[in-house]
Amino acid sequence: MVQNKIVRKLIEVELKLGFLHIPAMGVNIMPESDSSIPVFIDNQSKKLKYNAKYKRLFGLTAWYRKHKLEVGDIVTITKVQDKYEFRCEKQDTVKPKEETKSLMDISGLSTQAKGDIVEDRIKELIVLHGQGLLSVYKPVSDTHGIDLIVTKSGMFQPIFLQVKSRYNLQKPGYFLMDISKKTFIPHHSYFVAGAYFNPETLEIHEYILLIPSMQVVKANVVKAHNGDRYRIANYLSPQSKGQWAKYLIKKSELANKLLEKFEEIARYIK
Repeated sequence: MVQNKIVRKLIEVELKLGFLHIPAMGVNIMPESDSSIPVFIDNQSKKLKYNAKYKRLFGLTAWYRKHKLEVGDIVTITKVQDKYEFRCEKQDTVKPKEETKSLMDISGLSTQAKGDIVEDRIKELIVLHGQGLLSVYKPVSDTHGIDLIVTKSGMFQPIFLQVKSRYNLQKPGYFLMDISKKTFIPHHSYFVAGAYFNPETLEIHEYILLIPSMQVVKANVVKAHNGDRYRIANYLSPQSKGQWAKYLIKKSELANKLLEKFEEIARYIK
């Protein structure tokens, strides 16, 4: 590859979101800061936004669709003076499903962004399966460990959720989450939801954990550089016999479980 050229094999997330990741060997011909750069694409001049921090070019969705580009197809960018010329090349070989999965790239996402994605998935599950009875709100700040606030129509006692997400597993099916002990205050209306987000499918696992905060404080405590943490680990399988297995539910059951908790709370506060 010559110095003024970038050759990139497309991955699924680029096609889905319409961006192009600039590989390390091509960064030298890109701007050093966020820019709107001139490009020459399909015999037309236009501008694309470039994010220097994450090394990504945005605004390519229509071009990908026009040329029916797929995972593994090649995009070549050549810098000619101050303009970037684009060219695409279809690859004839059919790639196995497993190979396609391995190409998924989420390395550019921050920890905060990953957490927000899972919180949004949990929120969607509650609203979609809540029979129109449940609403979900996000607090302005989660400094007290509260990520989502769930309310039931006609009831003025909310349920508070802390959402713990993982994007990798220590071993197949084995989910582990740590919860800061310093800011954790158990309460009958406070629960922790743990979910594994699969980067291959871009969805959370079929099974999630929904644990009452009163039980979380019974977990083992581990030392960490930023303070003690409650550690909870369990296989994400209905056949699991682990300590936390009884709190394992299908994600589609989350709303119903919360509705049951609202009924319990209603009896509790009468």
